[in-house]
Amino acid sequence: MSRSSIVRVAHRGASSQFPENTLLAFRQAIEQGVDALEIDIHRTADDELVIIHDPTLERTTNGSGGVRKHSLQEIRQLDAGRGEKVPVLTEVIQLARASNIRLCVEIKGVTETEELAVAEAIVRALEAANFLRQTIVTSFSSHALLRAKALEPEVSTMLDPSPQDGSLTPRQICAQALRASANCLSYDFRFLTPAIAAECQLSGLALWPWDPDELDDIRQVLKLGIQGVMTNRPDVLNMVLHDFTF
Repeated sequence: MSRSSIVRVAHRGASSQFPENTLLAFRQAIEQGVDALEIDIHRTADDELVIIHDPTLERTTNGSGGVRKHSLQEIRQLDAGRGEKVPVLTEVIQLARASNIRLCVEIKGVTETEELAVAEAIVRALEAANFLRQTIVTSFSSHALLRAKALEPEVSTMLDPSPQDGSLTPRQICAQALRASANCLSYDFRFLTPAIAAECQLSGLALWPWDPDELDDIRQVLKLGIQGVMTNRPDVLNMVLHDFTF
C-alpha cells in the first residue's frame, strides 16, 4: 500500500479549525489536500437538504429548535460560525465537482422513517446533479443504506456499525456491513483493533476509521492497513502521510 492509495476524507471539513459543515471548512480542507468531504444531511420543514450534523440547531448555529421544524429560508438566516451559513447539498456538490473530489454523504434523521426519506432524497438529488458516481452514501442505519441501494444499485455505501464501544466481535461488526450490502465500513478509531481490520479484509470491506486527529493516532490506524481516514485535521493527516513508511 502506498500513501497515494489512502483516501483522505475531511470529516465535516477541516472542522477542528473552522466551523464544521460550512463552506469555509470545506474550502479549507480542499486547500489542505483531501480526496473527499464528509458531510451530514438533514431535511428542513420544506424538505430541502441542508448540511448540519445535529437534528437541532443549538450546537452549531445561533438558532434553536429542530432542523425539521424550520424552513430553508429560516435556517439560511442563521450564523453557523464566523458568519457562515448552513449550506445546502447542491452547493457542496458544486464545490466538490469544481475541485474534482468526492463526497461522503451521511444520512441523518431522528426516526427510521425520516432516515429512509432522507436516503431517498439524497439519491434523487445526486442523480439530478449527475454526481452519484462520485459519492459514497453513509449511515449508522442499515435500513437507510438498503433503501439507497434499492433506488440506485450502483451507489457506493458505507456503514457505521452499532454499537462502536468494543462490545462486538470483529465478525459481528463486519456482518452488519455485509447485511447492509455496504462497500465500506467506518469505525471509531478509539475502538479499532487489528482483528477488526483483518476481518474487514477477509470480508472484502474497505475500512475507513473516523476522527483520528493527532499524529500518533493517525500513525496507529495507518499501521492497520486501512484504506481511508476520516479526520477533522486533514493538514495533520497529510503531514503523517508525507513521512509514513508503508
